[in-house]
Amino acid sequence: MESISVLSNAKINLFFAINGIHSDGFCAVSSILLPVDFGDSMTFSLQKNTSPKGLEIFQHSPLKFPQKNNTIIRAVELFCEQTGIRNFSLRVDVGKKIPIGSGFGGGSSNAICTLKALNQFYNFPLSEEYLTSLAKKIGADCSFFIKNSPQLASGRGEILSPLPIDFGQNITNYSVLLFCPDFSISTQWAYDQFRQNPTFYPDAKTAIQRLLAASEYKKFVYNSFQDLVLKHYPKMKALFSELQNRGHTPCLTGSGSGCFIIHRDKNFLESVRSIILEYLPAPQLLAMATFKHQFE
Repeated sequence: MESISVLSNAKINLFFAINGIHSDGFCAVSSILLPVDFGDSMTFSLQKNTSPKGLEIFQHSPLKFPQKNNTIIRAVELFCEQTGIRNFSLRVDVGKKIPIGSGFGGGSSNAICTLKALNQFYNFPLSEEYLTSLAKKIGADCSFFIKNSPQLASGRGEILSPLPIDFGQNITNYSVLLFCPDFSISTQWAYDQFRQNPTFYPDAKTAIQRLLAASEYKKFVYNSFQDLVLKHYPKMKALFSELQNRGHTPCLTGSGSGCFIIHRDKNFLESVRSIILEYLPAPQLLAMATFKHQFE
């Protein structure tokens, strides 16, 4: 029996703008994606050269995800299809901390950790390029977790490019407070709402260039779904207003209900916890994280 234990980390969208809608209904986006050192714990235990016994998933936390049709299962299926390797049994133990439907990329991260673990167990039969092609078949955010480093997403979100080294070095000086209310938001709902009343970002390219050249990022954080979400969820709107009145800049991440605040002073961020708990007394997530581990 071989085992691999990893952190299946979350991500945030520091900037997320919808620039237009293609004729096929897909949105054109511009986004800055950053990995954080908070996430789910995953342990993979594999027995080789056995009659295929399938996959067993064990969940060890209050947060749960579907046992059927989840991204972990899809990742295992794709690995087997592409390599022809099937004579193994795999157990996956997951300590879930990233809420489902939060926009922090938990399901995508779990899938890529699974692909990478299987690839490692079998001495890397699949290249990084091939893993990326498989990731695209699982979900929109999955490709990001292959490199798991600061990246710019464009097109429909599938075109990824690395961000400047000096930006990466500067962002590591920040801490990030992650929080999520006691409800999730489906990606389908978010995009449907946006298509009904689209408000396109006028010049995302220039905004991103300014953000990357800045030394402070507070005034540049943005999410095209934020106004729609706050309109439908009054408690969230009230919380955001209170935080903004106190000098903070909360921002939605992705198309889910997860939010973040970044600041250079971790202690300053710690003081925000009590404010959030006044408006969200039972949040699914309220945790501090950093960006540092991803730039080593």
